Amino acid sequence: MGYSAGRRRGDRHGTEPQPTRQLAGAAESSRILIVTPGPGTAAVFLREEPGTGPVTVLCLEAGTAQERADFTRAAEEAAGRGCPVDGPPRTLPADDPVRALLRELRAVAPDRVLTCDPLALREEGARGERESALAIAVLDAVEEYQAETGRPVFTDCRVLDTEAWPAPASRSRYPAPSAWAVCGSDGRVSAYLPVPGAVARWTEGADGNWTGPELLEAPGMLPALTVLQDPDGYVELMGLRRTGPADGEWNIDVGHVTQYQSGRPPGPWYHQMNPHRSEPLRGRFIGVPVAAYDADGTLHVFVRNDGHHVNACRRRPDGVWSSWGLLRGARVEDEMVALRGADGKVELYARHEGKPGLVRWHRPDARWAVDLSPNVHALAGSLAAAPESGALRYRYAESGELCQWPLGSYGPMSLNGPAARGRANGAAGVHIDGWSCTVLAVEDEQGNCAIGAYVDGRPDGGVWWISTAQRALMPPVAVRKHDGTVIVITIGSGARLAVARQVTNGPGLEFEPWLDLSR
Repeated sequence: MGYSAGRRRGDRHGTEPQPTRQLAGAAESSRILIVTPGPGTAAVFLREEPGTGPVTVLCLEAGTAQERADFTRAAEEAAGRGCPVDGPPRTLPADDPVRALLRELRAVAPDRVLTCDPLALREEGARGERESALAIAVLDAVEEYQAETGRPVFTDCRVLDTEAWPAPASRSRYPAPSAWAVCGSDGRVSAYLPVPGAVARWTEGADGNWTGPELLEAPGMLPALTVLQDPDGYVELMGLRRTGPADGEWNIDVGHVTQYQSGRPPGPWYHQMNPHRSEPLRGRFIGVPVAAYDADGTLHVFVRNDGHHVNACRRRPDGVWSSWGLLRGARVEDEMVALRGADGKVELYARHEGKPGLVRWHRPDARWAVDLSPNVHALAGSLAAAPESGALRYRYAESGELCQWPLGSYGPMSLNGPAARGRANGAAGVHIDGWSCTVLAVEDEQGNCAIGAYVDGRPDGGVWWISTAQRALMPPVAVRKHDGTVIVITIGSGARLAVARQVTNGPGLEFEPWLDLSR
C-alpha cells in the first residue's frame, strides 16, 4: 500500500515516505461577533479564538479597569494572530437587547457569534442570570436575523470557567457534531450543521456540484445536533429545541426529523417529551442527545439529565417509542458516545463527572448493565466513535495525544497525529491502492484540517498524515462515497463549505484542490 503524500508515524518497517504535500485552502477571513456581559469574559473568548478576524465585541457593561486592561492585552495578542478587533467593546442597551442585537447583526453581518451559556442561571448570584438572559437574547436575535437574510450564523455558547488554571477558560455548551455529513442511499452527500432556530444543509448534486446552505427551519432550535443514518440510509437529525411561553419560563424538548431524499424537504419535526416532564424547570438542563441503531433497527436515544445521570428511550422498527428510563451506576458529564458493538447491540460511553475515566453501559441481556473498567482518560471535548466495532477515539487527557481504544484493551493506541483540537472523525472502507483503509480528519492546533489514513483495523501498523492549509471553523468530516472514494468536508474561511475529493486515478491517497462553496 502506498501514499503519494503525507508522513507515516509509528511504522518501524515501512518504506521511506515521500515529502508531505500541502493542500492549499482559502485565505479569506471570517467576521466574528463576540457578545458578553463585560470585557473580562470577552478577553477569555478572544484568547481562545483560533480563527482569523475581524472581530467586533459587544458588552452589557464597561467592566472594571482590570477587565478593560485584560481585554486590551487579549486584543493585541489576537491582532498578532491575524484576528484584529475593530475597536473597544461597544455597550449594548439593557432595555431591549434583542432589538439592539438585531441592529448590530445587520451592521456587522457576522459569520460566527460567540456568546455566553444559556444555562448559566444555574449558578448562584446575578452573574449567572445575566449571562443566561444575554445568551437567550443572542439566540433569539440570530434566529430572527437568519430568517431575514437566509444566511446561517454559526453560534457558539461558551461555558466560562473562572477557576481554570493558569487563567480563566471556556468550553462550548453545545459542541459541533463530530459526524455532520453523510452519504445518502442515492450516493449523494449531504451536510448538516445546527444554527439558532434552524439546521443549515448543503447537498451534493448528481454532477458533483453543491447547493446550499439551505435553512431547515426549527423555531427554538439550540445550536446542538446529532446526525445519524437509519438502516435504510435515511438521515435522522436530533437536537434540542426551546419550547414554552415567551415570558422566560421556557423548557427544552428533544426534537427529531427524518430526511428521506437528498436535497428534498425533510419530514415534520417530532418531539420527545423531556425526561423531567414533571419538573419543567429542571428540564432546561438536559444534555445533547446521542443515538445509535441496533442491528435489528431499534433506535436508542440517550441524554444526560439534570442530576448528571443518564436517561434512555428507544424506538422500535415499527415506530413505537418507549418512555424514558434511567441508567444507574454513575454520574457523567455532558459528553457521551452511542455506538453499535460487535454483538449488534448499542452501547453508551460517557466521561465520568469530575474525575478521570469512562463509564460504559451495555446489555448482556435485556437490561442495561454498567461497566466502570474502561481505561480511557479522554480530554474534555474529544470523545468520538471509531468505525471499528466498540472502538473509541479521543485525545489523552494528560498530553492531548490523539488515541484509539478498542473495547477490551488495557490502554489506548496512539494514532501519532498532529497536535489537535476537538474530536477526530473518520470513514472506513476507503479504497487506496487496492487496500481498504480508514481515513481520519481532524482540526490541528493552528485551526487547519489534517487528514490521516491507515489500513482498516490496523492503526498499530502506522498512520500517514497529510497537512493542509484549509481553515477548519467546524470539525472536519471524512465521508466514504458508494464508489469507495472519500471526500473531506469542513467549514472554511468566510464560513463557507469547503470540500476536498479523493483523486480516483492517482497513486496512493491524493486529493483534488479544495472546492470553496460561495454563500
